[in-house]
Amino acid sequence: MKLRRFVIAACVCGIGAALAADPMPSHKAGLWEIVGTMGAEQGPPINEKVCLDASTEQLMLKAGAGINQKMCSKTDIHSTSSQIVVDTQCTLGSSKMTGHSVTNFTSNTSYHTDTSAHYDPPLFNRTDSKSSFNGKWVGACPADMKPGDMILSGGRMPKEMRMNLNDMLNRGS
Repeated sequence: MKLRRFVIAACVCGIGAALAADPMPSHKAGLWEIVGTMGAEQGPPINEKVCLDASTEQLMLKAGAGINQKMCSKTDIHSTSSQIVVDTQCTLGSSKMTGHSVTNFTSNTSYHTDTSAHYDPPLFNRTDSKSSFNGKWVGACPADMKPGDMILSGGRMPKEMRMNLNDMLNRGS
């Protein structure tokens, strides 16, 4: 679980900084489903449902850029209208992480991200990690979800986990 948090933080660092630094297509407001794998050794796919609006997206981008600024000594961003490539050098605990991510946007309703990271010294006995995520807009948010609501399931999680990103990120401000 700790390794997963570090990998997610590393992904947020790169993508958050990239989006904040060089505007890319905004996500369409509504319900997004994200399915991802964090390497074959990490178990079954992780599933996420997120209710997004423009203010939640901006808050996430600001938080990602802030994490990047605190943890990363180097961030190189190359982008086009449909792709962001981010290379980072960050510190996670006592480990130095070199990360690479590529996000391809099909439109404002879908994207695919591949990330890889190398840790020196190894982080939680791992030298390298890879992850892959597909995100797609599926429609309006259901009545039982408000902007910022996130439902996580799958992977090695014993049960579904619910949280609100706006509440979590605003507490950290």
